[in-house]
Amino acid sequence: MFGRILGAIGKTLIIVGLLVLGFVGYQLWGTALSQSNAQAELTRTLAGESDVKTTSGPVVIKQLAEELASVNAATAPATAPPPEGDPVGVITIAKIGLQRMIVEGVSKPDLKKGPGHYPGTPLPGQAGNSAIAGHRTTYGAPFNRIDELVAGDEIQVATPQGEFTYVVIPAPGQATQAWYTVSPAQVEVLANMGDNRITLTACHPKYSAKQRIIVHGVLKTPPAAAAVVVTPPSETATPAKASAQFDEGQAGDSKALQTALFFGAAAAAVALLAWILGKFVRRWPIYVLATPAILVLIWYAYVYTDRYMPSL
Repeated sequence: MFGRILGAIGKTLIIVGLLVLGFVGYQLWGTALSQSNAQAELTRTLAGESDVKTTSGPVVIKQLAEELASVNAATAPATAPPPEGDPVGVITIAKIGLQRMIVEGVSKPDLKKGPGHYPGTPLPGQAGNSAIAGHRTTYGAPFNRIDELVAGDEIQVATPQGEFTYVVIPAPGQATQAWYTVSPAQVEVLANMGDNRITLTACHPKYSAKQRIIVHGVLKTPPAAAAVVVTPPSETATPAKASAQFDEGQAGDSKALQTALFFGAAAAAVALLAWILGKFVRRWPIYVLATPAILVLIWYAYVYTDRYMPSL
């Protein structure tokens, strides 16, 4: 009897361990696949809006960046920020092998698509402090290596107004190191610094949202024209709103936990039913039918667990 109990506990621990490993795999690779699909959609959208043509299949990010770079920034019309969730442009940092579409917004759904432009800050290439957030460990981890940037490295951003090059500057008090950290409450790094710059932000350290890592770059060329946007009083930026933006979509959705538990329970119920039926009929047909259903239910349990947990 005692042996059976130990055997059941052992099997349970093995199953739990496999499920945990599966979720880790989903976080590292499943979310990357999700962002890859979103990046392709953002590329198609901006290519269509910019009338980028191709004769060799779908437009890829590199081709789009090259086409946008051909626009004369000095004569490009003034541009206002696009609606949240829409594409802004392409960010390229050769030093760390990064080339991604930028999306407007820094909410959790936005940052799942790629690096997000902070609403309320200037668009890349325009006068002021243009701020962009990105994940370091999940959803393709676009800003995984920004701690490798040093003073003098270049950050290029291509938008419908042309291509703009920023030169990375040293962190405060440093000679060559570019990155430094602040607390999530120090939203002043998003403010206008009196020059034309880009500010990259991400969670720090990796796999934690305890701090924010910051890297600045200064625009090398004259800024592009910006459209005048009239903001209703009810939408005027406040310290609370700025702090919420600086959260960079890290906060999880508490409502998603119930759905995750539902899918997990459904997967367990299907597995239990298959095991019971296997005692009365041939097992392999039951397992063949049940396995895909269980895997799909587990996948959705992972999806909603990811929505519940903070994104890093």
